Amino acid sequence: MSQATQIAIIGAGIAGLSCATSLQKAGFSVTLFEKSRGTSGRLSTRETPHWQCDHGAQYFTARDAHFAAEVERWVKAGVAQLWQPNLQVYDGKSFTAKEANLASQTQRYVGYPKNNAPAKWLANRLNVHTETTVIGINQHAQQWQIYSKEHGVHAHHFGAVLLAIPAPQAAALLANVATSASQISASVVMQPCFALMLKLKSILPCEFDGLFINHGPLSWVARDSAKPGRSNQANTSSETWILHATSQWSNAHVNDDKEAVSDLILDEFMSILQRSNALQHSMNVESKQLHRWLYADCEQYLSSVYHYDKANNIGLCGDWLNGGKVQGAWLSGFKLAQHLIDENKQ
Repeated sequence: MSQATQIAIIGAGIAGLSCATSLQKAGFSVTLFEKSRGTSGRLSTRETPHWQCDHGAQYFTARDAHFAAEVERWVKAGVAQLWQPNLQVYDGKSFTAKEANLASQTQRYVGYPKNNAPAKWLANRLNVHTETTVIGINQHAQQWQIYSKEHGVHAHHFGAVLLAIPAPQAAALLANVATSASQISASVVMQPCFALMLKLKSILPCEFDGLFINHGPLSWVARDSAKPGRSNQANTSSETWILHATSQWSNAHVNDDKEAVSDLILDEFMSILQRSNALQHSMNVESKQLHRWLYADCEQYLSSVYHYDKANNIGLCGDWLNGGKVQGAWLSGFKLAQHLIDENKQ
């Protein structure tokens, strides 16, 4: 196999996994490097001995034909299912149905039995090095070397390096590399999001499974245990909820004490529940965990889908290059892979 068909991908979220899957199917040798203990990126699930909660992307839709075919593949493999929640919208004053009639309903999917299931399923078919934090890349004689904090210099050299990580992380790795990819990644401003996970001792008597919030510190809350396959994680008298803060509020509190942030988010949720008549007294919280997504959103998403610098054999993919969302991330990786496959045929 030629060096040109040996590819390193940094980041094993849905964009990196999508890219690697297509490249490997086309005969490329692909190695993924992921700093976390597991794969999935924002299709993440927090797991404890007694409960689990999807704290990243909450669901995904498939409006593109290529991604729709991929989601169907996940469904057939048993790692995704259709989710049909009762959704409402809160504007600070009133609660209204998100989709009042069947014709307006969007098909929403979730990983089964947790949101990271599709990513894990893809990763099981790939060569992924987890707990490997890439801190440097270096080109020598048209070949790329990978340096990680945990393992030093990787033994193999690569014909191309593809960065499937948030723009600020890509910019940091490319700071000393003269490439157009460095300029593109450095131009993107990403914003944080706090996600508060709650395990409740009792069921909240509210009419919604998910609530879009257009007023105040929160943007979204959902009864995570209402998703397909989640009910077996707990008995019928308890449930889990996920609360997402807005990017603006999260940015204002990004370095605040975590316990203080948790209390503020919880107080706002309780206030919303009281206005919906779903909470008469205090909430019976068994446990809570806060996660800070430092690069959750973009001030302005790019629409280039992916980027590839042929002169240096460096590529970029991720949701930030393709309008956000799970579909955007998957398509970004898929389209970058197709570019390399077509180029290799020439």
